[in-house]
Amino acid sequence: MTRRFCLVLLLTGTVYLCVMGQNRYSVDLIDEHLKERADATVRNEQIEIDMKDINDMTIRIMRAVTVYNRNGDEHGGIELYYNKSRKIRSVKGEIFNEFGISIGKFSLKDFRDRSASGESNLYDDTRMKAYNPAVYSYPYTIAYSVEINENQNLLIPSWMPDHAYDVAIEQSSYIFRCRPTDEIRIHQQNYDGEALVEELGKTKTYTWELKSIPALRSEPYSPPRDLQATRIRIVPENFQYFRKTGHFKNWQEFGKWNFEHLLADKRRLPETTIRHGQELTRGVDSPKDKAKVLYKYMQDKTRYISIQVGIGGIEPFPAETVDQLGYGDCKALVNYMQSLLDIVDIPSYYCVVEAGSYKRDITANFANVSDGNHIILCIPFENDTTWLECTNQKIPFGFLSDFTDDRLVIACSEEGGKLLRTPKFSDDESLQYREGHFIILEDGSLEGHLTTTFKGAQFDNHYYNALLNQSDQLRNLKNWYDIDNISFQKIDYEIIAEDKDSIAFCETLDLKIKNYVVMSGTHAILHPNIFNQARSIPATRNRENDLYINRGYTDIDILHYTLPGNLDTLAIPAHKRLETEMGVYEFRTSIADGVLTSYRMIQLYEGAYPKEKYVKFYQFMTEVYNADRGKYNLPIVL
Repeated sequence: MTRRFCLVLLLTGTVYLCVMGQNRYSVDLIDEHLKERADATVRNEQIEIDMKDINDMTIRIMRAVTVYNRNGDEHGGIELYYNKSRKIRSVKGEIFNEFGISIGKFSLKDFRDRSASGESNLYDDTRMKAYNPAVYSYPYTIAYSVEINENQNLLIPSWMPDHAYDVAIEQSSYIFRCRPTDEIRIHQQNYDGEALVEELGKTKTYTWELKSIPALRSEPYSPPRDLQATRIRIVPENFQYFRKTGHFKNWQEFGKWNFEHLLADKRRLPETTIRHGQELTRGVDSPKDKAKVLYKYMQDKTRYISIQVGIGGIEPFPAETVDQLGYGDCKALVNYMQSLLDIVDIPSYYCVVEAGSYKRDITANFANVSDGNHIILCIPFENDTTWLECTNQKIPFGFLSDFTDDRLVIACSEEGGKLLRTPKFSDDESLQYREGHFIILEDGSLEGHLTTTFKGAQFDNHYYNALLNQSDQLRNLKNWYDIDNISFQKIDYEIIAEDKDSIAFCETLDLKIKNYVVMSGTHAILHPNIFNQARSIPATRNRENDLYINRGYTDIDILHYTLPGNLDTLAIPAHKRLETEMGVYEFRTSIADGVLTSYRMIQLYEGAYPKEKYVKFYQFMTEVYNADRGKYNLPIVL
């Protein structure tokens, strides 16, 4: 019986080993260093692109990802985009448990179908099919293959294998095939070495590969991950895109192609509009003042609606259409503004920009159509280049916010493309200046008014609240001024735009805070700085990323509190000043004539710093955090 039992164990173990040998997606097969700090590990990824012709390109994607926890679920999801030019041919997938045993299969019919741009678009001919595995036991592995056909070759999917934080890579490869006679341009970012190039008969193959890349953890104040990650991009010199053909090797040629094929003949206006524009500017002397008048006309007449149709969403609607309908997307509104400037012979540039709160440049040495997600307008006045954001009907003339500030853009003109840089706000110009005058009542409540001015890159801090109804405004204010028992009696917003250098957004509030002062026996406890308290930042050991302050700024808060007569005002003034390479902080309080005045200033300096500097920055911000929460303990006069 003992021999029979041992034989059963031996056979069972052999079967188990055979099963494990076949289950290549068992989590036990992953090297330990690829599990450390990882929410997911890419087991195998292969992107193959076969460019048979300018109007015939096949994309095959094979990918297997092991997800360890809920944070990794986003890396187990699949999103596939399609439109008139891009067709999803097939999808096959399977899900495995931690032992690599299959627990389900899926195909294209299991995907949800929706607009690629959400409900904010009026028109959108790009859609998305999405799949998220309904698995709630971790870890699990999702493996799938996709085949897509494109009848264009201008937008070739790039390769960014390590673009995400907290994701490790066992193996990832990028394979591009074309005819040996096809001329292509390749841009490599953060990739050591060159592609493996093979030529066999009528096919030329380029292969890039990465293996065994551990997860890079996300850390506060880190540079944008996509700027540090590996990226390979390919652009053919001759292309077809939505039945338009073209050729460009650099930004100069790109700008010319864009102007001639996407913008040409789009700036005609009805005669009535031309005459009206001439009448509006009659008697206005300077070109800049004429542009201001026409910009105001454009803002009053139009509104922004996202429209993603046409040639891949990169061709604007004609100016006549915008004039008739009164709305358009960023492309159409910039083109419309250009047509209005044409009335008075003011030249302007249609500029492609990568918009967003993080500053991202157009790639200066690699012309391509994937850079850029927004259009703005440049007017090259002599010695006074002016930029216009045409999608915002309230923003002042000549002002760009932190959505498009300080970055390289490509200006498209009849002469070709030109690289330009949008204006930059200094650390001083990006100012939030707040001043408050309050009375503290004998029951400890506080009431008064608070005025905050936002300038430069901080212009947008509360700007969009002015566009909302009162109930939404109140909800946002209670989130921003997160203070117990606060209420707002009056809310006013105003844009100040006397000239380009004084553009500001002003918020004025009448408010009340019940029980602001805590009465504790014979003493009253109050916090002088209540509206702008720094948040704590985590300490990171063995930091991996450089310290990156995306945008510098200055905050100043001056608050005056008239104290009740029953408090002893003979308090010792407080003063604290902190300085570091990354910024400066000052906090001081004083009491005079029954008024307590609190002054707080913090300024951070934009820039990239070695990762070793984070320790000092953490110490600085920790001291700021503690100083911001300082309190006064005043005796009550009996």
